[in-house]
Amino acid sequence: MDAQLKVSRAITNLAFSAPFFGSLLMQLKVEEANVPTLCTNGTHLYWGRSFLDTLSEDETKGGLVHEVMHVTLKHCIPHPGKDHKIVNIAMDWVINRIIKDQGFILPEGALFDPKGRTDGWAWEEVYKLLENVKEDKPNPLEGTPDDGGTMGEEEKQAIKAQIESQGEDDSHIEEAQAGDTQDESDRIDDMIVKAANAAEATGRGSIPGEIERKIKKIREPKIHWSEELDNRTKSLYPEDYTFQRPNRKFMQAGLYLPSMTGQKPGTIAIAIDTSGSMTEECLIKAASETNFIINNIMPEKVILMSSDHAVANVREYDAGAYFTLEDFQAVGGGGTSFNPVFEYLNELDEPVDQLIYFSDMYVMRSDFPAEEPEFMTTFVSTTGRTEAPFGKVINMKDT
Repeated sequence: MDAQLKVSRAITNLAFSAPFFGSLLMQLKVEEANVPTLCTNGTHLYWGRSFLDTLSEDETKGGLVHEVMHVTLKHCIPHPGKDHKIVNIAMDWVINRIIKDQGFILPEGALFDPKGRTDGWAWEEVYKLLENVKEDKPNPLEGTPDDGGTMGEEEKQAIKAQIESQGEDDSHIEEAQAGDTQDESDRIDDMIVKAANAAEATGRGSIPGEIERKIKKIREPKIHWSEELDNRTKSLYPEDYTFQRPNRKFMQAGLYLPSMTGQKPGTIAIAIDTSGSMTEECLIKAASETNFIINNIMPEKVILMSSDHAVANVREYDAGAYFTLEDFQAVGGGGTSFNPVFEYLNELDEPVDQLIYFSDMYVMRSDFPAEEPEFMTTFVSTTGRTEAPFGKVINMKDT
């Protein structure tokens, strides 16, 4: 069968049998090009004729879905400073597991985790594992969701073989070159919603669970991050009305009205991650919003901390303190770990009510405490990363 006809038949078939993927394909420009296999840059999907000639129709569908998943999971958005070959393998491990679960047939040579260990991991976590294996780290699982586990020599060699088999031109993910990263992310979100609408309208096919969670988040009405943070911070101190203590101001006028009652705020800790993407703009937003919240709820004490892989600076403020940008200046600059902040707060004589942590969120599971702290924790992400094993993550980049 002619390669062009094979591609057209695959797209048509997917449009009817799996409309979510078919709709996504029809929103991309699918074109023949001088490429060794299949590849995408987020707006185009390119296919090489010599490669397509080796595939069955089912493998063609699986290959097209694979490229679409790279777009859906925003793998084409730039990831500077990382080994491109290892990035390619990490992303393929994540995608191919999802595609296999959806029942698609992948072309021969598709990359999988040899042991299935990384099922459900984010590609960044897989990347860390692959990088550690390549560099012969004593514990390749350090800094991954399986941190503390064991890995046999056979598994290490199988992973090394995958890395070494990748040539410089084998990557089929091209980073988008033009446009703003946020604009590109928003464009992909629009594609996903349109595809989900198409799938729901027909009732055919299924949507991977990872994508369904993403769709739910996209469709949720967006509240400005500052309003969301304000509401969450105040939720610990609910206010109510009581007639047990009438409002004295109005009693003088002969009116018997209730007064406000509620839990008085104690100590609030505010931590600033100084390791990476906390730009001056982010610091200004953090200072402004923190000052607004503190002035509204008037806690007895505020603990302001700068931290990267260690707590670099701690200042305490009594009620009524007014924060300025200088109070939020970065002190640190090393790698990120949340553990030092939680360890410091757990060792205090007086417990804190809650912790607000401004961070780029470029961390692994091992950078969080093993157990959830007793105080309420809110992370404010400056980069859009929203993964945390406990607490609430508020995305500053959403609005």
